[in-house]
Amino acid sequence: MKPWAISGAIILMSAAALAGCGTGAQGQSTHPTDQATSGRVTHHTSKRSGRPNLSTAPRFNPQSIDMVSPSVGWAWSQDAVWWTRDGGRHWIVETPTPLPHDSTLTVQVVSQNVAWVAVATNLTQTPPFPAWITTTHGTLWDRTTSVPHNDYAVSFISAISAHVAWMATDLVGASGTESMVLDATMDGGKIWTMLPSSVSSQMMAQPEGHPKSAHPIPLFGDKSGIAFASPREGFITGGQTGQTAESAMLWRTIDGGDNWIRVPLEARQGEVLNWTFPPTFFNAQNGVMAVEVNNTELATYATHNGGRKWISGPSLPFSTQLGRPLWSFATMDSGLYLAITINVHGSVTGATLYKTSNGGRSWLLLSPRSLPLRHIKTLDDVSATTAFAVTRTDGRSVIWETQDGGRTWNARSSS
Repeated sequence: MKPWAISGAIILMSAAALAGCGTGAQGQSTHPTDQATSGRVTHHTSKRSGRPNLSTAPRFNPQSIDMVSPSVGWAWSQDAVWWTRDGGRHWIVETPTPLPHDSTLTVQVVSQNVAWVAVATNLTQTPPFPAWITTTHGTLWDRTTSVPHNDYAVSFISAISAHVAWMATDLVGASGTESMVLDATMDGGKIWTMLPSSVSSQMMAQPEGHPKSAHPIPLFGDKSGIAFASPREGFITGGQTGQTAESAMLWRTIDGGDNWIRVPLEARQGEVLNWTFPPTFFNAQNGVMAVEVNNTELATYATHNGGRKWISGPSLPFSTQLGRPLWSFATMDSGLYLAITINVHGSVTGATLYKTSNGGRSWLLLSPRSLPLRHIKTLDDVSATTAFAVTRTDGRSVIWETQDGGRTWNARSSS
Protein backbone atom coordinates (compact mmCIF):
# COMPACT_ATOMS: atom_id res chain seq x y z
CA MET A 1 0.00 0.00 0.00
CA LYS A 2 1.21 3.48 -0.88
CA PRO A 3 0.29 6.93 0.49
CA TRP A 4 -3.06 8.19 -0.84
CA ALA A 5 -3.49 5.14 -3.03
CA ILE A 6 -7.07 3.92 -3.30
CA SER A 7 -8.75 0.89 -4.75
CA GLY A 8 -11.80 -1.20 -4.45
CA ALA A 9 -11.42 -4.16 -2.17
CA ILE A 10 -10.47 -7.49 -3.66
CA ILE A 11 -12.97 -10.33 -3.49
CA LEU A 12 -11.21 -13.68 -3.41
CA MET A 13 -13.65 -16.23 -4.79
CA SER A 14 -12.62 -19.87 -4.58
CA ALA A 15 -13.13 -20.29 -8.31
CA ALA A 16 -11.34 -17.07 -9.27
CA ALA A 17 -8.22 -17.45 -11.33
CA LEU A 18 -6.83 -13.99 -10.82
CA ALA A 19 -7.04 -11.21 -8.24
CA GLY A 20 -5.84 -7.62 -8.02
CA CYS A 21 -4.31 -5.66 -5.19
CA GLY A 22 -5.76 -2.57 -3.53
CA THR A 23 -4.49 0.27 -1.47
CA GLY A 24 -5.85 2.84 0.98
CA ALA A 25 -5.39 6.49 1.91
CA GLN A 26 -5.07 8.41 5.15
CA GLY A 27 -7.57 11.10 6.14
CA GLN A 28 -9.70 12.52 8.92
CA SER A 29 -13.50 12.52 8.88
CA THR A 30 -15.43 15.72 8.30
CA HIS A 31 -18.44 14.20 6.54
CA PRO A 32 -21.54 14.13 8.82
CA THR A 33 -22.93 10.75 7.77
CA ASP A 34 -22.88 9.54 11.37
CA GLN A 35 -25.92 11.69 12.10
CA ALA A 36 -29.29 9.99 12.13
CA THR A 37 -30.76 12.72 9.91
CA SER A 38 -28.63 11.68 6.94
CA GLY A 39 -30.01 8.14 6.67
CA ARG A 40 -30.63 4.89 8.46
CA VAL A 41 -28.01 4.43 11.20
CA THR A 42 -27.04 0.97 12.43
CA HIS A 43 -25.26 0.58 15.77
CA HIS A 44 -22.98 -2.39 16.36
CA THR A 45 -21.20 -3.78 19.37
CA SER A 46 -17.43 -4.06 19.17
CA LYS A 47 -15.96 -7.42 20.13
CA ARG A 48 -12.29 -8.18 20.54
CA SER A 49 -10.67 -11.12 18.85
CA GLY A 50 -7.09 -12.29 18.77
CA ARG A 51 -4.96 -14.59 16.67
CA PRO A 52 -6.43 -17.97 15.74
CA ASN A 53 -5.27 -21.17 17.37
CA LEU A 54 -2.06 -21.93 15.49
CA SER A 55 -2.75 -25.65 15.63
CA THR A 56 -5.88 -25.12 13.51
CA ALA A 57 -4.70 -22.17 11.41
CA PRO A 58 -4.78 -22.66 7.62
CA ARG A 59 -1.50 -23.30 5.86
CA PHE A 60 0.22 -20.36 4.23
CA ASN A 61 -1.38 -20.27 0.79
CA PRO A 62 -2.09 -16.61 -0.12
CA GLN A 63 -3.76 -15.36 -3.27
CA SER A 64 -3.12 -11.62 -2.79
CA ILE A 65 -0.43 -9.41 -1.28
CA ASP A 66 -0.24 -5.74 -0.29
CA MET A 67 3.16 -4.58 0.97
CA VAL A 68 3.17 -1.21 2.73
CA SER A 69 6.97 -1.02 2.39
CA PRO A 70 9.70 -3.35 1.13
CA SER A 71 9.73 -5.00 4.58
CA VAL A 72 6.20 -4.70 6.07
CA GLY A 73 2.95 -5.88 4.53
CA TRP A 74 -0.03 -8.20 4.34
CA ALA A 75 -1.09 -11.28 2.39
CA TRP A 76 -4.41 -13.12 2.35
CA SER A 77 -6.43 -15.96 0.90
CA GLN A 78 -10.20 -16.40 0.84
CA ASP A 79 -10.19 -17.50 4.49
CA ALA A 80 -6.92 -16.34 6.11
CA VAL A 81 -4.79 -13.21 6.65
CA TRP A 82 -1.02 -13.00 7.27
CA TRP A 83 1.43 -10.21 8.16
CA THR A 84 5.18 -9.87 7.60
CA ARG A 85 7.86 -7.48 8.83
CA ASP A 86 10.91 -8.96 7.08
CA GLY A 87 10.05 -8.58 3.42
CA GLY A 88 7.95 -11.72 3.15
CA ARG A 89 10.51 -14.21 4.38
CA HIS A 90 8.35 -15.06 7.41
CA TRP A 91 4.61 -14.59 7.90
CA ILE A 92 2.45 -14.44 11.05
CA VAL A 93 -1.12 -15.71 10.98
CA GLU A 94 -3.36 -12.71 11.75
CA THR A 95 -6.82 -13.93 10.72
CA PRO A 96 -9.71 -12.50 12.77
CA THR A 97 -11.56 -15.15 14.75
CA PRO A 98 -13.99 -16.73 14.94
CA LEU A 99 -14.31 -16.75 11.16
CA PRO A 100 -17.61 -18.17 9.88
CA HIS A 101 -17.43 -21.48 8.06
CA ASP A 102 -17.24 -21.33 4.25
CA SER A 103 -16.26 -17.66 4.29
CA THR A 104 -14.81 -15.66 1.42
CA LEU A 105 -13.08 -12.50 2.60
CA THR A 106 -12.88 -8.96 1.29
CA VAL A 107 -9.71 -7.22 2.54
CA GLN A 108 -8.63 -3.56 2.49
CA VAL A 109 -5.16 -2.62 3.76
CA VAL A 110 -4.72 0.95 5.02
CA SER A 111 -1.25 0.92 6.60
CA GLN A 112 1.29 -1.43 8.18
CA ASN A 113 -0.94 -1.75 11.27
CA VAL A 114 -4.44 -1.00 9.97
CA ALA A 115 -6.63 -3.28 7.84
CA TRP A 116 -10.33 -3.96 7.34
CA VAL A 117 -11.70 -7.46 6.72
CA ALA A 118 -15.28 -8.37 5.84
CA VAL A 119 -17.08 -11.56 4.82
CA ALA A 120 -17.94 -11.20 1.15
CA THR A 121 -19.82 -14.49 0.77
CA ASN A 122 -20.79 -17.31 3.08
CA LEU A 123 -22.56 -20.49 2.01
CA THR A 124 -24.12 -21.40 5.34
CA GLN A 125 -24.51 -18.20 7.37
CA THR A 126 -27.38 -15.73 7.20
CA PRO A 127 -26.87 -11.99 7.73
CA PRO A 128 -25.60 -10.04 9.52
CA PHE A 129 -22.21 -10.81 8.01
CA PRO A 130 -19.26 -9.90 10.24
CA ALA A 131 -16.55 -7.33 9.59
CA TRP A 132 -13.39 -6.48 11.54
CA ILE A 133 -10.91 -3.63 11.91
CA THR A 134 -7.40 -3.95 13.35
CA THR A 135 -4.96 -1.20 14.32
CA THR A 136 -2.33 -3.61 15.68
CA HIS A 137 -1.46 -5.50 12.45
CA GLY A 138 -3.91 -8.24 13.41
CA THR A 139 -2.85 -9.08 16.96
CA LEU A 140 -6.26 -7.72 18.06
CA TRP A 141 -9.36 -7.22 15.92
CA ASP A 142 -12.42 -5.12 16.74
CA ARG A 143 -15.46 -6.86 15.34
CA THR A 144 -18.24 -4.79 13.85
CA THR A 145 -21.09 -6.02 11.72
CA SER A 146 -21.39 -5.03 8.11
CA VAL A 147 -24.77 -4.01 6.82
CA PRO A 148 -25.71 -6.19 3.84
CA HIS A 149 -29.21 -5.79 2.47
CA ASN A 150 -31.68 -8.41 1.28
CA ASP A 151 -29.40 -11.28 2.26
CA TYR A 152 -26.43 -9.97 0.25
CA ALA A 153 -22.93 -9.57 1.65
CA VAL A 154 -20.21 -6.97 1.19
CA SER A 155 -18.90 -6.64 -2.37
CA PHE A 156 -16.30 -3.87 -1.98
CA ILE A 157 -14.51 -1.99 0.80
CA SER A 158 -12.77 1.37 0.53
CA ALA A 159 -11.06 2.55 3.73
CA ILE A 160 -8.89 5.61 4.26
CA SER A 161 -8.11 5.16 7.96
CA ALA A 162 -8.95 3.05 11.01
CA HIS A 163 -12.06 5.19 11.46
CA VAL A 164 -13.35 6.03 7.98
CA ALA A 165 -14.55 3.35 5.56
CA TRP A 166 -17.26 2.50 3.05
CA MET A 167 -18.79 -0.90 2.31
CA ALA A 168 -20.73 -1.55 -0.87
CA THR A 169 -23.36 -4.25 -1.35
CA ASP A 170 -24.35 -5.24 -4.88
CA LEU A 171 -27.98 -6.30 -5.14
CA VAL A 172 -30.01 -8.06 -7.84
CA GLY A 173 -29.83 -6.39 -11.25
CA ALA A 174 -31.54 -6.63 -14.59
CA SER A 175 -29.86 -6.45 -17.98
CA GLY A 176 -27.58 -3.41 -18.04
CA THR A 177 -28.38 -2.40 -14.46
CA GLU A 178 -27.07 -3.24 -11.00
CA SER A 179 -28.34 -1.94 -7.69
CA MET A 180 -25.71 -0.94 -5.14
CA VAL A 181 -26.20 0.03 -1.50
CA LEU A 182 -23.36 1.99 0.09
CA ASP A 183 -22.82 2.31 3.85
CA ALA A 184 -20.26 4.55 5.56
CA THR A 185 -18.66 4.65 8.99
CA MET A 186 -16.72 7.52 10.52
CA ASP A 187 -15.95 5.87 13.88
CA GLY A 188 -14.31 2.55 13.08
CA GLY A 189 -17.50 0.60 12.47
CA LYS A 190 -19.45 1.42 15.62
CA ILE A 191 -22.05 3.26 13.53
CA TRP A 192 -22.83 2.57 9.88
CA THR A 193 -24.95 4.98 7.85
CA MET A 194 -26.74 4.06 4.64
CA LEU A 195 -26.08 6.57 1.85
CA PRO A 196 -28.44 7.36 -1.04
CA SER A 197 -28.20 4.25 -3.19
CA SER A 198 -29.26 2.83 -6.55
CA VAL A 199 -32.19 0.68 -5.45
CA SER A 200 -35.12 0.66 -7.85
CA SER A 201 -38.61 0.29 -6.41
CA GLN A 202 -39.53 -1.65 -9.57
CA MET A 203 -36.88 -4.25 -8.71
CA MET A 204 -37.28 -4.60 -4.96
CA ALA A 205 -38.60 -2.89 -1.88
CA GLN A 206 -36.64 0.13 -0.72
CA PRO A 207 -34.62 -0.61 2.45
CA GLU A 208 -36.19 0.87 5.54
CA GLY A 209 -35.09 4.46 6.12
CA HIS A 210 -33.48 4.71 2.69
CA PRO A 211 -32.17 8.30 2.33
CA LYS A 212 -32.97 10.42 -0.71
CA SER A 213 -30.64 12.33 -3.01
CA ALA A 214 -30.87 14.36 -6.18
CA HIS A 215 -27.96 12.35 -7.59
CA PRO A 216 -27.81 8.88 -5.93
CA ILE A 217 -25.60 6.00 -7.03
CA PRO A 218 -26.58 5.22 -10.63
CA LEU A 219 -28.77 2.18 -11.17
CA PHE A 220 -27.60 1.44 -14.70
CA GLY A 221 -24.34 -0.30 -15.42
CA ASP A 222 -22.38 -3.07 -13.69
CA LYS A 223 -20.08 -1.88 -10.90
CA SER A 224 -16.43 -2.91 -10.73
CA GLY A 225 -15.53 -1.16 -7.46
CA ILE A 226 -15.54 1.86 -5.18
CA ALA A 227 -12.61 4.09 -4.28
CA PHE A 228 -12.30 7.00 -1.84
CA ALA A 229 -9.35 9.38 -1.61
CA SER A 230 -10.66 11.39 1.35
CA PRO A 231 -13.76 11.49 3.58
CA ARG A 232 -15.53 13.49 0.86
CA GLU A 233 -14.05 12.50 -2.52
CA GLY A 234 -14.60 9.09 -4.08
CA PHE A 235 -15.40 7.15 -7.25
CA ILE A 236 -17.59 4.31 -8.49
CA THR A 237 -16.33 2.45 -11.57
CA GLY A 238 -17.77 -0.05 -14.01
CA GLY A 239 -19.43 -0.27 -17.41
CA GLN A 240 -22.40 -1.30 -19.50
CA THR A 241 -22.85 -4.04 -22.06
CA GLY A 242 -22.70 -2.67 -25.56
CA GLN A 243 -20.43 -1.04 -28.09
CA THR A 244 -21.02 2.66 -27.54
CA ALA A 245 -18.84 5.48 -26.27
CA GLU A 246 -21.02 5.55 -23.14
CA SER A 247 -20.20 1.97 -22.10
CA ALA A 248 -17.46 2.90 -19.60
CA MET A 249 -18.79 4.32 -16.35
CA LEU A 250 -17.04 6.66 -13.89
CA TRP A 251 -18.96 8.52 -11.19
CA ARG A 252 -17.48 10.96 -8.66
CA THR A 253 -18.68 12.24 -5.30
CA ILE A 254 -17.38 15.31 -3.47
CA ASP A 255 -19.66 15.01 -0.42
CA GLY A 256 -18.77 11.58 0.95
CA GLY A 257 -21.24 9.61 -1.18
CA ASP A 258 -24.51 11.53 -0.85
CA ASN A 259 -24.42 12.69 -4.48
CA TRP A 260 -22.70 11.25 -7.57
CA ILE A 261 -21.91 13.03 -10.83
CA ARG A 262 -20.73 11.29 -13.97
CA VAL A 263 -17.20 12.13 -15.15
CA PRO A 264 -16.86 12.13 -18.96
CA LEU A 265 -13.91 10.23 -20.40
CA GLU A 266 -12.40 11.18 -23.74
CA ALA A 267 -11.67 8.42 -26.24
CA ARG A 268 -9.29 8.62 -29.16
CA GLN A 269 -10.67 8.27 -32.67
CA GLY A 270 -11.80 4.71 -33.35
CA GLU A 271 -11.80 3.71 -29.68
CA VAL A 272 -14.71 2.46 -27.61
CA LEU A 273 -14.33 2.64 -23.82
CA ASN A 274 -15.91 -0.46 -22.27
CA TRP A 275 -15.03 -0.51 -18.59
CA THR A 276 -13.31 1.43 -15.82
CA PHE A 277 -11.53 0.04 -12.76
CA PRO A 278 -11.01 1.72 -9.34
CA PRO A 279 -8.36 4.47 -9.55
CA THR A 280 -5.23 4.89 -7.45
CA PHE A 281 -4.41 8.33 -6.03
CA PHE A 282 -1.02 9.44 -4.66
CA ASN A 283 -2.09 12.83 -3.38
CA ALA A 284 -5.27 14.89 -3.53
CA GLN A 285 -4.75 15.74 -7.22
CA ASN A 286 -2.74 13.03 -8.96
CA GLY A 287 -3.93 9.52 -9.77
CA VAL A 288 -4.09 6.76 -12.39
CA MET A 289 -6.88 4.49 -13.58
CA ALA A 290 -7.18 1.47 -15.89
CA VAL A 291 -9.80 1.64 -18.65
CA GLU A 292 -10.75 -1.24 -20.94
CA VAL A 293 -10.73 -0.21 -24.60
CA ASN A 294 -12.29 -2.01 -27.59
CA ASN A 295 -12.76 -5.17 -25.49
CA THR A 296 -9.14 -6.15 -26.18
CA GLU A 297 -6.90 -3.43 -24.72
CA LEU A 298 -6.18 -1.59 -21.48
CA ALA A 299 -5.37 2.12 -21.42
CA THR A 300 -3.79 4.11 -18.58
CA TYR A 301 -5.78 7.24 -17.71
CA ALA A 302 -4.16 9.90 -15.53
CA THR A 303 -5.60 12.86 -13.64
CA HIS A 304 -3.86 15.90 -12.18
CA ASN A 305 -6.92 17.69 -10.81
CA GLY A 306 -8.48 15.22 -8.40
CA GLY A 307 -10.37 13.18 -10.96
CA ARG A 308 -12.38 15.91 -12.68
CA LYS A 309 -10.56 15.29 -15.97
CA TRP A 310 -8.62 12.23 -17.17
CA ILE A 311 -6.01 12.00 -19.93
CA SER A 312 -5.45 8.70 -21.74
CA GLY A 313 -2.13 7.04 -22.48
CA PRO A 314 -1.20 4.20 -24.88
CA SER A 315 -3.08 0.91 -24.78
CA LEU A 316 -1.72 -2.55 -23.95
CA PRO A 317 -3.21 -6.02 -24.62
CA PHE A 318 -6.00 -7.02 -22.22
CA SER A 319 -8.25 -10.07 -21.95
CA THR A 320 -11.81 -9.28 -20.88
CA GLN A 321 -12.05 -12.75 -19.30
CA LEU A 322 -9.69 -11.67 -16.52
CA GLY A 323 -12.09 -9.34 -14.73
CA ARG A 324 -9.70 -6.91 -13.04
CA PRO A 325 -6.38 -6.07 -14.69
CA LEU A 326 -3.19 -7.36 -13.11
CA TRP A 327 -1.45 -4.05 -12.50
CA SER A 328 -0.07 -2.00 -9.63
CA PHE A 329 1.39 1.49 -9.24
CA ALA A 330 3.84 2.42 -6.48
CA THR A 331 3.97 6.10 -7.40
CA MET A 332 2.38 8.31 -10.01
CA ASP A 333 5.24 7.34 -12.34
CA SER A 334 6.20 3.77 -11.41
CA GLY A 335 3.91 0.85 -12.29
CA LEU A 336 3.79 -2.77 -13.46
CA TYR A 337 1.23 -4.49 -15.70
CA LEU A 338 0.89 -8.15 -16.68
CA ALA A 339 -0.86 -8.82 -20.01
CA ILE A 340 -2.41 -12.29 -20.07
CA THR A 341 -3.43 -14.26 -23.16
CA ILE A 342 -6.35 -16.69 -22.74
CA ASN A 343 -7.71 -19.22 -25.24
CA VAL A 344 -11.37 -19.99 -25.95
CA HIS A 345 -11.37 -22.55 -23.12
CA GLY A 346 -10.26 -19.98 -20.55
CA SER A 347 -6.75 -21.39 -20.17
CA VAL A 348 -3.76 -19.04 -19.90
CA THR A 349 -1.59 -19.43 -22.99
CA GLY A 350 0.82 -16.53 -22.53
CA ALA A 351 1.85 -13.62 -20.31
CA THR A 352 3.92 -10.47 -20.83
CA LEU A 353 5.23 -8.13 -18.12
CA TYR A 354 5.40 -4.37 -18.72
CA LYS A 355 6.86 -1.53 -16.66
CA THR A 356 6.25 2.22 -16.81
CA SER A 357 8.40 4.97 -15.30
CA ASN A 358 6.30 7.91 -16.52
CA GLY A 359 2.77 7.22 -15.35
CA GLY A 360 1.72 5.05 -18.27
CA ARG A 361 2.67 7.45 -21.06
CA SER A 362 4.95 4.68 -22.30
CA TRP A 363 5.61 1.07 -21.26
CA LEU A 364 8.79 -1.04 -21.36
CA LEU A 365 8.59 -4.78 -22.06
CA LEU A 366 10.36 -6.84 -19.38
CA SER A 367 11.66 -10.39 -19.84
CA PRO A 368 12.23 -11.90 -16.37
CA ARG A 369 13.47 -15.46 -16.71
CA SER A 370 12.92 -16.71 -13.16
CA LEU A 371 9.34 -15.53 -12.58
CA PRO A 372 6.60 -17.87 -13.95
CA LEU A 373 4.48 -15.13 -15.53
CA ARG A 374 1.55 -17.36 -16.51
CA HIS A 375 0.90 -18.27 -12.89
CA ILE A 376 0.88 -14.75 -11.38
CA LYS A 377 -2.29 -13.94 -9.41
CA THR A 378 -1.26 -10.59 -7.88
CA LEU A 379 1.26 -7.86 -8.63
CA ASP A 380 2.25 -5.31 -5.96
CA ASP A 381 4.57 -2.47 -6.99
CA VAL A 382 6.14 -0.94 -3.86
CA SER A 383 8.79 1.43 -5.25
CA ALA A 384 10.66 2.18 -8.46
CA THR A 385 12.89 -0.83 -7.72
CA THR A 386 10.93 -3.14 -5.38
CA ALA A 387 7.83 -5.16 -6.21
CA PHE A 388 6.17 -8.40 -5.14
CA ALA A 389 4.09 -11.04 -6.92
CA VAL A 390 2.06 -14.09 -5.91
CA THR A 391 2.03 -17.16 -8.14
CA ARG A 392 -0.14 -20.26 -7.76
CA THR A 393 0.59 -23.62 -9.35
CA ASP A 394 -1.34 -26.80 -8.53
CA GLY A 395 -2.83 -25.15 -5.43
CA ARG A 396 0.57 -23.99 -4.12
CA SER A 397 1.39 -20.31 -3.62
CA VAL A 398 4.80 -18.66 -3.91
CA ILE A 399 5.64 -15.03 -3.08
CA TRP A 400 8.30 -13.42 -5.27
CA GLU A 401 10.28 -10.20 -4.87
CA THR A 402 12.26 -8.01 -7.25
CA GLN A 403 14.73 -5.32 -6.21
CA ASP A 404 15.78 -4.17 -9.66
CA GLY A 405 12.51 -2.90 -11.10
CA GLY A 406 11.15 -6.25 -12.30
CA ARG A 407 14.06 -7.68 -14.25
CA THR A 408 15.13 -10.27 -11.66
CA TRP A 409 12.79 -12.05 -9.24
CA ASN A 410 13.51 -14.28 -6.22
CA ALA A 411 11.14 -16.54 -4.30
CA ARG A 412 10.64 -15.34 -0.71
CA SER A 413 7.92 -17.60 0.70
CA SER A 414 6.03 -20.66 -0.39
CA SER A 415 3.25 -22.87 0.92
